[in-house]
Amino acid sequence: MSNIFKKSSSSLFNSGSRRNSLTQSQGEEPSGLEIPQTTSSHSPSLSSNNNNNVINHSGNSDIKKSHSGVNISSGIGYNANEPLQEIELEPIGGSSLKKSQSVESVHSLISEPQIPLYYSMVKENERRRELKIRKRIKNRFGKKAKKDKSVTSPTATVEPIETPTSPKENDVVIKDLDLQPTLTTDHSISIEDLASKYNTFINTLNPKNSNGLSQQEAKFRLERDGPNALTPAKPIPNWLKYLKEYVGLFPLMLEIGAILSFMAYGLDRQAGQDNLYLGIILVFVVVTTCTFSYLQESKSSSVMDGFKLLTNSTARVCRDGNLFEIESTDLVVGDVVHIRAGDKVPADIRIIHSHHFKVDNSSLTGETEPVTRTTECTDENPLETQNLAFYGTLAVIGECVGVVVACGDNTTIGNIALLARKSKPQPTPMKVEINQFIKIITIVALTLGALFIVLGFSRDIKWIYVIIYCISTVVSQVPEGLLPTLTVTLNITAKRMAKKNVMIKSLMKVETFGSATTIASDKTGTLTQNIMTVVHLWYDGTIYSCNSLTASNYYNRNSETFKNIFMVSALCSRTVFDKASMDLPIQQRKTLGDASESALLKFCEQIQSVEAYRERYPKIFEIPFNSVNKWQLSIHSDGDDGPLFMVMKGAPERIIKICNRIMIDGQEMTLDDTYLNNLQASYEYIAGKGERALGMAMLRLNPEIYNMDFPFDIEEKNYPTDGLVFIGMTALMDPPRPGVKEAIQVCKEARVRVMMVTGDHPLTAASIAKQVGIIETEETLNDCAKKQNIDVLDLDFSLYPGSQSIVVPGSRLDDLTHEQWDKILSLRQIVFARTSPEQKLIIVEKCQKRGEIIAMTGDGVNDSPALKKADLGCAMGITGSDVAKEAASIVLLDDNFASIVNGIEEGRIIFDKLKKSLAYCLSSNIPEVLPFLCYFVLHMPVALSGILILCIDLGTDLLPLISYGYEESETDMMKRKPRNTKTDKLFSLKLALFSYAWLGTVQCAAGFLNFFLTFRDYGISASDIFNINVNYFMNESPGDFLGYNREQQMDILREAQTAYFVAVVITRIGAALSCKTRKISIFQQGFKNHVFNIGLISMISLALIIVHVPGIRIFFGCTIISYKYWLLPIPFSVFLVSVNEWRLYMARTYPKSIFKRWLSW
Repeated sequence: MSNIFKKSSSSLFNSGSRRNSLTQSQGEEPSGLEIPQTTSSHSPSLSSNNNNNVINHSGNSDIKKSHSGVNISSGIGYNANEPLQEIELEPIGGSSLKKSQSVESVHSLISEPQIPLYYSMVKENERRRELKIRKRIKNRFGKKAKKDKSVTSPTATVEPIETPTSPKENDVVIKDLDLQPTLTTDHSISIEDLASKYNTFINTLNPKNSNGLSQQEAKFRLERDGPNALTPAKPIPNWLKYLKEYVGLFPLMLEIGAILSFMAYGLDRQAGQDNLYLGIILVFVVVTTCTFSYLQESKSSSVMDGFKLLTNSTARVCRDGNLFEIESTDLVVGDVVHIRAGDKVPADIRIIHSHHFKVDNSSLTGETEPVTRTTECTDENPLETQNLAFYGTLAVIGECVGVVVACGDNTTIGNIALLARKSKPQPTPMKVEINQFIKIITIVALTLGALFIVLGFSRDIKWIYVIIYCISTVVSQVPEGLLPTLTVTLNITAKRMAKKNVMIKSLMKVETFGSATTIASDKTGTLTQNIMTVVHLWYDGTIYSCNSLTASNYYNRNSETFKNIFMVSALCSRTVFDKASMDLPIQQRKTLGDASESALLKFCEQIQSVEAYRERYPKIFEIPFNSVNKWQLSIHSDGDDGPLFMVMKGAPERIIKICNRIMIDGQEMTLDDTYLNNLQASYEYIAGKGERALGMAMLRLNPEIYNMDFPFDIEEKNYPTDGLVFIGMTALMDPPRPGVKEAIQVCKEARVRVMMVTGDHPLTAASIAKQVGIIETEETLNDCAKKQNIDVLDLDFSLYPGSQSIVVPGSRLDDLTHEQWDKILSLRQIVFARTSPEQKLIIVEKCQKRGEIIAMTGDGVNDSPALKKADLGCAMGITGSDVAKEAASIVLLDDNFASIVNGIEEGRIIFDKLKKSLAYCLSSNIPEVLPFLCYFVLHMPVALSGILILCIDLGTDLLPLISYGYEESETDMMKRKPRNTKTDKLFSLKLALFSYAWLGTVQCAAGFLNFFLTFRDYGISASDIFNINVNYFMNESPGDFLGYNREQQMDILREAQTAYFVAVVITRIGAALSCKTRKISIFQQGFKNHVFNIGLISMISLALIIVHVPGIRIFFGCTIISYKYWLLPIPFSVFLVSVNEWRLYMARTYPKSIFKRWLSW
């Protein structure tokens, strides 16, 4: 036997966990994971004394006729007083299916129903315990418990059961009390009580023919309760959204600067004329950037709009005994609705008649496989019972009749909508840091302004000049160019990410991608394809792969046994292709039927046309799959009048029980222990991989007994029920998306933890987690705990270094203490399974409380609250629900988890880009503020006018600032760890030292050199202009200064200010080059960023235009200067670049030195 068969499937849960027995979901097709369990007895029937109408809740009272036109009735129920029995396959070595408990119990399984997958016998005790704790908590906080609603209320409820129980979690409990869903009890009452409660007419003998409400009563209820629609959140007017853009800290800072500029102009219109221009330009900058930001943000609409799209426009309702098609918004509680395959359920309904009815709950629970809906109450939890169908879910097969028990906001979707509405998004790390930076700059600016006011009045300077220059000083500290730079840079990155199939809905979320420390990913549709696929076949005693890329063991379609597997798969099926999609590739075609049969149909279609094959073997009789039998049977003829044969598929343990032979290499062999051992080993292997197994069997019927005229009858069971030939097994699964495993590995290299948060079964979740690399250990901590027979959270995790992975079912989350949460979240390999929307929210909050930046991915309605709460919500663009897309801040357009890697890389790059832009932007503050400091302290003429400050900030600097947004990454960003948002800030002390003390000081030196040399050309030395009357070189000069009159003084000052301006611009080229890289040499980085190159050229070009073009020169108060003042600053610029290259070299050469720590920003 091959070594792969030596790996038996094992439970992921330790024996101390009370809710973790392996059970099989009622109404789902069999799975290799879901090993069947025995149950003890049927529950007693629920009956009514109304006349002779008896409602038997132990069986389907009315199942429509099969192909042969014969009715079938079956019993179903469970005894809530007996414990569940856990059944496990025995070790491979000495066991066989014939001897194993799973097969020994098959006979009872056929007559005994299966307990649903969610069912747990301890739930009632837990619910009571949790209600007591809830009451105690409410009393402690002075909250009165809500009274139970009367039975006549349309929304009779019980207390929510999902509540943390630890006293240490009181703060979380109280916070989440209002977020708990309202749970109905309508599924557990009899049909008579249901009819009485809603005052509607239900035909208990034939519920399909129920009359429902009267038109008059329905009209009254519609007026009383309102339409069957989710109440939209109060919309924010567009004008208010636009105005909100102006109240951000950054725009406010510029607006205050503009107001101060206008005030300075108003105080002295002649002296403050420059401030008028400054104020106008600042207003223009604010209006432009806020309008641009509003247009970007306006693309996102309300989350509630997505919920509206879940409703179908019409519904078929029975009123006054007549069937009408009405708008679904006109439904009311008590209405009797008819639903067919392809419809969306128009409200929460209690099913009173079902015919092979299945719904797709993947948007609510995350499970791929459609689930059966019957008339039976199978669980006291309404979210897990089979006789309720929920608003917005899709009917995929069969039909049903139901009574509306909840409409609009009272539905399950309505409760999730409430969660999404109440979940407030976290401010992005970038927004927090920008706000911090603005506060720092504001403090610095106001401090300088206050200092200059004190100095001005203490040095006997004219008050009007004190006010005007103080305002100019404050405005000079405002980084006017940073707001448009930030907006444009974020937008550039958003467009780059869109090309990589990542759509950013909120610009501020761009950088959050790069800061993410944890990705909490949904399984279905995100890590997997949300498409059931045939992945393995078992026949002739061997497991074969269905992947053509497999190096070996690929199935042989010429095998005689395989041909019989093909026959069973193609014929024993009710699923067909949608004719409208026949032109598409096979895997993209739409099917009408459930997911498992769709997978088999697409698999068979790749071999030959299934439609033509079925025409060759017409169907004579059929018994569809149901939750009791766990198998499907059909009888066909070979041609129109050929011999008959029977094909059968279903749960392998059911199929093997009625077989006495097995097909090997096309020959029928006796089914002995050797073959059974092989089959068991294969079954365990398939189960361990999280695949769903279907057994295949067939039988050639005796033509002397069974012919075309034979009256096959379901109730009489006049067809063979034993002696079949076992052909083999097909293994199906929702496979991982291509490239996901590689993407997760890249995330791990980038020190980003990826954990799974899903509503699916823990075994399935763990299997997929291992396949995609979320779990890399052979043995999980759950396995270690099971071996020691203790609870997994009682383990000392440090003692198991080779098993640092855990699977946590949602049923455990409510009981966890703070210490246990920290213990779990300290691991790098985590899977949360069977989680509810509320629990996903709790997981996000717990991660955020640990200081983690969490990105949440998902595609279903159940993911939307957590998507909104997370620091970064990522929704799937193709398969994602509209709700999820609207709740998220990021949409992966190709539904590919691998696109997240691109997003993380771009997010990390943009942090570098913004830091470079900030360093360059701030480096101009020193050469802009120092001239005013010299004026107040040294009584020296102002070296730079206010309007020339504006020329630098919004003229020569703007394009170089923006060009950093186009810079490529210096090193492999995905090899770095995520930045620590608490220590690695956008604005830091080291960056301030680099910008102010180094770059700014050198620029000042070059500027003042030009400034003093210009005065020297007129015979005025530097000492001559120190401590002079402050009114000299002003419009109100008191007289001649060293022989120069007032007009000549102003001409000299304009020339000196122009020389200072030119020196700063030339030196800032060196500053721009110094900020181009943070770690590597600019020569290693190269000059492929053509926007940056053009930006450097534009600096010189704009300076030449401002200085030399007539009209413009006069407007900006400049004059033509000698060419030497253009050349003198060049050595300063070269000096900046040279010293910076030496600094980078030293930092790279000695990465752990103090030098690196203090000089790397």
